[in-house]
Amino acid sequence: MTVADERPVSRALTNAEKGVVLAVMAHLVWGGMAVYFGLIRYISPVEIAVNRGIWALPIAVAVVWYLGQWPEVRRAVASPRNLAILTLTSFLIVFNWGFYVWSIGQGRTLESSLGYFINPLLNVVMGYLFLGERFTTAQKLALALTTVAVLVQTIALGHIPWLGLMLAVTFCLYGFLRKTIPVGPTQGFLIEVAIIALPLLGAQWWLHSRGETYFGTSVFNTSMLIGCGVMTAVSLMLFAASIRRIRYSTAGLLQYISPSLVFLTAVFVFGEPMDTVKLASFVIIWVALAIFSVAAIRDERVRRQEMEPV
Repeated sequence: MTVADERPVSRALTNAEKGVVLAVMAHLVWGGMAVYFGLIRYISPVEIAVNRGIWALPIAVAVVWYLGQWPEVRRAVASPRNLAILTLTSFLIVFNWGFYVWSIGQGRTLESSLGYFINPLLNVVMGYLFLGERFTTAQKLALALTTVAVLVQTIALGHIPWLGLMLAVTFCLYGFLRKTIPVGPTQGFLIEVAIIALPLLGAQWWLHSRGETYFGTSVFNTSMLIGCGVMTAVSLMLFAASIRRIRYSTAGLLQYISPSLVFLTAVFVFGEPMDTVKLASFVIIWVALAIFSVAAIRDERVRRQEMEPV
């Protein structure tokens, strides 16, 4: 046997493994946005949200062109129903972006992470209310624990954690509405940012006329604002590419990476206070998510076994 024969044989990643890598990369970008926005917290959340949409547009155009998806885009905009829903989702997501950035600037990153932790459970509620799905025992227990966690968080904050709940509700509605139309994630995102491009440009001009814009004031500020759009588009494209390659249960588990990073950023980077009561609320949430995730994996495994030929 030669030395060359003893070298380890490299193995190409499977499609599913590529999907996991892409999904992790997307969630790392999403989670890292908290630190990124923290660096420019002196900039208005409105301007940051505006630039996320404006600068995501050319990247979305380039990706759709590269993938040859223009026929799907034309079919999507030809439907009045699709166009109406995408108009609504475009404003929902910009609203979500703005309040997320605002939460970081206000030192309330922990509360925003709470919203993204409970979002998967709200998806279950939406399925029950509008898709005729029934709650499983595990889902009922997870939702009950989540309710307890919100109550505990209310005690810790002295008020209802409306910010986290609003972020969760708006993102849940966004995801639900996007699922009701036959438009791919990349094509849909392009249409969304195209729809809101003019209103966003108008908002940027309004901020500039009031002397409240940071875009163009320095290379750093301008680059960071453009980077907001780049990170937004890249993370979505990575996620869109991953979701086609991995199982639903795997995607469900990976989606906790980004809020976990936001939570850690809030505590260890931004130094937001974490008392015992507030920590207890997050522990309850994590237990609820563990129950929810284990049940989802089990149900997915059973479903796949039932689909296999005998």
